[in-house]
Formats: sequence, C-alpha cells, structure tokens
Amino acid sequence: MNGATTPNVTKWCDELKFNRFHGLVLTLAGLTLIFDGYDSQIIAYIMPQILKEWHLSPLKVGSIASYGFVGLMIGAAGFGMIADRIGRKTTLMLALLIFSLFSGLAYFAPNFTIFCLFRFLAGLGMGGAMPLTITLVSEFAPARIRGKAVTAMFGGFTFGWAVAALVAMIFIPLFGWRIVLLMGFLPILFLPVLKWLLPESIRFLAGKGRYDEAISELRKVEKGARVTPIEWMKENFALPSAQPSGSIGQLFTSKLAVMTILVWLTYFFNLLIVYGLATWLPSLLVKAGFSIVRSYSYGLIQAMGASVGGLFLGLLMDRFGRKSALVMTYLLGGISVWLFGVVSNNVALYIAGAATGIFIIGAQIAQHVVAGEIYPTHVRSTGVGWALTVGRFGSIVGPLLGGFLQMAGFSFSQYFIVFAIPCFICMVLVMFYRVNVKGEALETVAVKLTGGSPAGASAKLI
Repeated sequence: MNGATTPNVTKWCDELKFNRFHGLVLTLAGLTLIFDGYDSQIIAYIMPQILKEWHLSPLKVGSIASYGFVGLMIGAAGFGMIADRIGRKTTLMLALLIFSLFSGLAYFAPNFTIFCLFRFLAGLGMGGAMPLTITLVSEFAPARIRGKAVTAMFGGFTFGWAVAALVAMIFIPLFGWRIVLLMGFLPILFLPVLKWLLPESIRFLAGKGRYDEAISELRKVEKGARVTPIEWMKENFALPSAQPSGSIGQLFTSKLAVMTILVWLTYFFNLLIVYGLATWLPSLLVKAGFSIVRSYSYGLIQAMGASVGGLFLGLLMDRFGRKSALVMTYLLGGISVWLFGVVSNNVALYIAGAATGIFIIGAQIAQHVVAGEIYPTHVRSTGVGWALTVGRFGSIVGPLLGGFLQMAGFSFSQYFIVFAIPCFICMVLVMFYRVNVKGEALETVAVKLTGGSPAGASAKLI
C-alpha cells in the first residue's frame, strides 16, 4: 500500500473507536493525577494541626498552601514548554519524580520555613504533571469523545483529593499529621510503569520530524484497536516536520490572543474558588463546631462529587458543545456555593458540598478540555501549561483571601457568598469564547481559531 491510498494519520486516529490503547493511556494518566491530587490536597487536612504546633495565624497557614501553588504555577508553564521541546512522556516522568521526592521530604521539615520550601519544590512537579496528562489524552483521544476522555482522566486528580481525605481521617488521629506526608514517596514506584507502558504523542513526534518513532507508536495503536496494520509513510502525517517549539508569544498571535485571554481569566477565577474553598473547608467547619474527622468527611464528599461531575460535564460537552455546557455549569456552581454557606443541617450540607464538587471543581476539570484543544500541536503543552499557570495565581489568591476574610471577621455564610461571585464571572467569560467545539478534530479547531487549512483537518464528526 502506498502513501496515495493510506489514510491521513491524524484523521485516522481521530476517527478510531475507543479501544484498549486509549484505555491504557487514560489509566496511566489518571493514576499519575491521583498521586498529584493527593499531594496537592493533603495540605488542607494538616493545616489545623500545623496552626497549633507552630503557633501560626490563619493568614500565615494559608501561605503554606500558597507556596505550593507558586510551585505549581511555575511548574505548569515550565514543564509545558519543556514538553513541547523534548516530548510529553519524558517530561511527565520528570515531573512525577520531583513532586514525589519533595512531598515525601516534607515529612522531615523541622520548621515552617523548610516546610514551605519543600512544598514549593513539590509544587513544581505537581504543576508540571497536569498540562502533560491533559495534552497526552487530548492528542490520543478520538475526536467524538475527547471531552469525556479528558474529564474522565482528570477525575483522577479529584479522586486523589478523596484519597487524601480518607487517609487523613484514618491516619492523622492515630499517628499525627506528618505520616500522611511520608506517603508522598510512593509514586516514585510508578516511574518504571510509565517508562514501560506510556506512549509518546504521535502528533508531537510527527511535528518534530521523528516519523519512525511516530510509526512505532502507531503500531501500538493498531494493536490496541485490533485492526490490520497499515503501511504508514512520511507523507501520511498531517503535520509538517521541524515545527517551531512552543513559546508564550505564539499564544498571542492575532487569531489566538482573545481565546488565550478569556481562557486564562476563566482559569484564574475558577481556581480562586476551588482553592479558596478546598484549602479552608476543614478549618472552617472545625471553627463552626464540627469535629475534625467530620470536617474531613465534607471534603471527601466534595472530592467525590468533583470526580462524578467532571465525567458528567464531559458527556454534556461532547453532546452540546463546550460553551453551552460550561455556561450552565458555572451558573449552578455559583448557586451551590451560596447554598453551602446558608444551609444548616447535616444532610443539606452534604448535598451542597457534593454540588460544589460537581459544578465548581467539575467545571475546572471540564475547562481542561478547552485548553487542550484550542492550540496547535507544536504549542499545545505550552498553551495548556500557561493556562494552568495563570490559573495558579487564583489558587494563590484564594487561600490568602480565605485567611483574610476570617481575620476580618466574616461569618461562615458571608465567606461563601464572597466565593460565589467569581462563579458568575466565569459564566460571563465563557459566553465570549470564540468556538463551541463539539466532536471536531484538533486540526479543525486550529483552522477555526488561526485560519489556514492544514493537511489533515477533517470535517466535523457528528
């Protein structure tokens, strides 16, 4: 079979049915994010003990979380740009090594300063892992189900939050707060699995002119799909060789600038809400009279709601488009945050907590679908990384704002009213998105946003 009769690679990949290969990629990326989510959220469950042991003010304890988020911010942008140069797989393994090593070392921190340093360094790796998993799954998932695939995979991150809550509930009362940090070393054991099983992005390899390696990865896809192998040739790849490496300037070309700014602002306000609530929720509930174990249970319900919500929103986005689903989600999210602050009985609190997980954290998961598909391949990891980086400003501001509100004497209900406002801001921002992607190839989305007609841009898949 020659190049004239062999299908275009990216179109062939986008039109595949979901198969064992896709399941492997989603599983490996999801497991990586479970570790990432655990290390990211465990800080919320040790903050009440740290506050007492080191005699810190709420504002200073909030800064512990913010140091980690500064690391996440830098790591998301830095690792994203590195991945557009050396590849998604190697960079992801490096990110996992860094966050595992320094999360575990925080167990040995003798004081507040050293603890914050280790959290910052761990944050570099945690921030790096997120854009890389989003990019990998976006580039491998069939176009029809890309929304579901990305949100299902990223549900691993919020499942990691649930694991953190369970571990905290079981181990902190028995062994103290440091033991849950020692568990941060465990993901290092996962590195050989990633080395052995995780594929490199075919689009990335083709964009760098590494066609032999791209064809080798295609063989794995064919095996997983149980289809007859095709005689792939250089001419069958949609992407030209030697594409430029990603840079922040390429996110602000005349065609991409508006979407970049809108997505960045949405990330900022969404993560401000997520971490303003998640970081302080256990402490706020303890202050309101709940036991520490009961306060952890609300965090668990919220995390489980987020995992379910992300997948549910992925289904909605693939059915109705990204904009339509997200606008409704942010509206319901703002209402659910407000309700959490005004309801009083336990059942209502659990329902409101689950709703905030579904519509606030779930919306953040769904937002990753948008970031993973609006940029061309050669700048995709950079684009996702910078979106997460700007969002991390929100995750830094959120805990600090939460600490300030408490020191200023805001009541429990007033706290949640303040954090409901950014939900409605996100809703308005999404209304101005330039595209409402639904079942389209990544190359087709690039055509809509940047113009031109790159080879391999397929028609809309419905």
